[in-house]
Amino acid sequence: MIPYALRYKSKYLFLLALFFLAPAHISMGCGPYDTSFYGYSFLNPKIINLGSKNASYFAGFEELFKQIRTKKNIQQQDNITEWRSRFCDIPKAKDLHQLIYKTPINQIRVLSSNLRQKDTPLPPFLANNTFAAHLKKNGCTEAVDYLFFAKKCEPHVTASDGWNIPPRDTVTMSFLIKDGVKSFRKTKSHYFKLRYAYQLIRLAHYKKNYGEVLELYNYLLPKIDNEESLIEDWIEGHRAGALTKLGRHVEASYLYAKIFDHCPSKRTSAYRSFKILTDEEWLECLKLCQDDHERATLYALRASHPNSKVVSEIENIYTLDPENENLELLLVREIRQLEKDLLGLDFNKKKRENKRIHHLPRKIAGQQVVDLQRLVRTIIKEEKIPNIDLWKIADGYLELLAGDYYAAQKTLKKIQASVEDEVLQDQLEAMLMAATIDGFEEADEDMEQTVVQFKKNAIFRRYPDFEKFTKDKLSHLYNANGLTGKAFLNEYSVRDLKYNPQLEVIDELLALCKKDNRTKLENSLVLKEDGTTIENDLWDMKGTFYLSEYKLESALETLKQIPRKDREKYAIANPFRETLNDCINCKVIDTVAYHKVDMLEQIFELEYKARADEENGAYNYYKIGVALYNISYFGHAWKLADYFRSGSSWNYLKTGKDIFRSALILNGNKETTDCSLPLYYFDKAYRLSNAPELTARAAFMAAKCQQNSYFTENGSDYSTYSNNIPNVPNEYRAYFDILLDHYQDTEFFEEIIEECLYFEQYAKR
Repeated sequence: MIPYALRYKSKYLFLLALFFLAPAHISMGCGPYDTSFYGYSFLNPKIINLGSKNASYFAGFEELFKQIRTKKNIQQQDNITEWRSRFCDIPKAKDLHQLIYKTPINQIRVLSSNLRQKDTPLPPFLANNTFAAHLKKNGCTEAVDYLFFAKKCEPHVTASDGWNIPPRDTVTMSFLIKDGVKSFRKTKSHYFKLRYAYQLIRLAHYKKNYGEVLELYNYLLPKIDNEESLIEDWIEGHRAGALTKLGRHVEASYLYAKIFDHCPSKRTSAYRSFKILTDEEWLECLKLCQDDHERATLYALRASHPNSKVVSEIENIYTLDPENENLELLLVREIRQLEKDLLGLDFNKKKRENKRIHHLPRKIAGQQVVDLQRLVRTIIKEEKIPNIDLWKIADGYLELLAGDYYAAQKTLKKIQASVEDEVLQDQLEAMLMAATIDGFEEADEDMEQTVVQFKKNAIFRRYPDFEKFTKDKLSHLYNANGLTGKAFLNEYSVRDLKYNPQLEVIDELLALCKKDNRTKLENSLVLKEDGTTIENDLWDMKGTFYLSEYKLESALETLKQIPRKDREKYAIANPFRETLNDCINCKVIDTVAYHKVDMLEQIFELEYKARADEENGAYNYYKIGVALYNISYFGHAWKLADYFRSGSSWNYLKTGKDIFRSALILNGNKETTDCSLPLYYFDKAYRLSNAPELTARAAFMAAKCQQNSYFTENGSDYSTYSNNIPNVPNEYRAYFDILLDHYQDTEFFEEIIEECLYFEQYAKR
């Protein structure tokens, strides 16, 4: 009696199973929903110098750099490199790393004592360490003393993960600072003085005594006369951090800009820490700069922040330093952003989601592309930049982004012969191809032939977005020209059409299959791997749609278009097999199976016999009702009138709809839930029958149809089945009452009382 319930002999097991198997509510828009930006890009990352120190910050290829960025600790690596340089590249890097980062403090203490005993060999644990051997040979006690002090500081200057912040022993840290200052004074080497200064300033920073950081900086740094060292940038980083905590944003940001420009190991932290809050602070920061290069760095950092006026910043950098490497990076970054804003906007199938979720295109995009075009043309005209071909290509691509694909093609073709760099040649060809595709205006054979040729081109395959760019453009043109069938297959597969067959699409595709001179693109839409077309699949789909609507004559006429030899390739079942409880997945081996044409012909033959022989007509009408019921959503032969039956659809079907909406299924999944025609035949059988057993069966099946109609039309839930049967309106229980009032003495009545839990509950009301 219940949709997709399992047939259990035990009534209690049945109820228990029903409780656990009832699906959770699914909304009409259920399913996973992709919220990522959907768009196109034809910029080749290789057109910029990917090895540039600022490429990962300014070029806009963030995802690329996430993939190629090294996982090594850059700070440790740079530190080891500098240590090795200071000792004439004699120690091995791995030995330096072992002694500096891995050797425990007690072993460093032993090494310090050992160095002061000239005739004593190195301890066994350092016997093969080239750095320790060099220190021993040259009596470098200051180096070991510094390492010993650094090891004492190490537990107090470990950065937290942001969640588990270790408590700082500020008392011990203060003692370490006092001891460190004494060691600083005693140390002769200015290089190790610098490293002591770093450790002391770092201790004060982690102690959160930011005033002390600045005091130590002002006291220690003037006393050091050392060659250029990365430690100076590390110190400046702590100084900038202290200034930030003390509210001195301008000085801090200036220092962060310098660190960003000079120090690879601290570049990322400096980039994230750079912060100017007001225009006044910005002007103050510019005044601190010592030269145009520093000012250009400030403008580049500001340009990389969200909502910045990138075109203005590029212009400022160009004015200060026309050969600045950041110019190309920022140019490409802004073009990538304009691609998101404008490229393919007319036919981007997810532009509404992009607008709602990502707020793209930006309101300023139109003006931004015009301003950037103006600047690019000025820069090209003045010829002060080193890589002018890149800017010329950018000029053509910006015309495309501005919507003028004719001008874009003209500009790009004009410079084709003069571009010598292979990467730029490749980029130019890709942009020309994009401009051509974007410029298609009619869905005609010339367009389709051009697309076929493009797909053979290596450039088309090298740029992954060409596939969806072309597909979306074609779908847009097909729909605009009323070619809904082509539009569908261009975007989806025949299988996708089966969820909810659309007659308009099917009819157009049937005509395409019958077309004599199809283009290659059309062949790619309708040909199978074996060289045949999808014509038979379409006939089956159309006939199945008519079946789901109980338009039996139309279904038979349509399905007969499939050659006899091919009809069994589609769904087969035995819809004439009776079941008391609806059991969709019960394993039953049918000795007889019908394909759709056979089933329909059998139904029409039964109807003919019923009309010709009224005495036996009731039985034939009953058999027709059984077949039609079983091809519905509720029957075991549902596959004859449907392709995809989902149990979860029930949550939507019970709202009275027969199409289950899903984010994963175009047009939703159509289910065959209408039981009105089976009810018509069961009612006819009931009224004509003179045999009590058959009459009872017909009444029972009519009751099932009525019950299904109630639950799909009135939005009732599973609890209604088990708990509220008596509350179902009388008009949906007429045949149950007939069975109770007139057929309790039949064998069939005893059978359904035993097998059908819900009828038993209704009988006991």
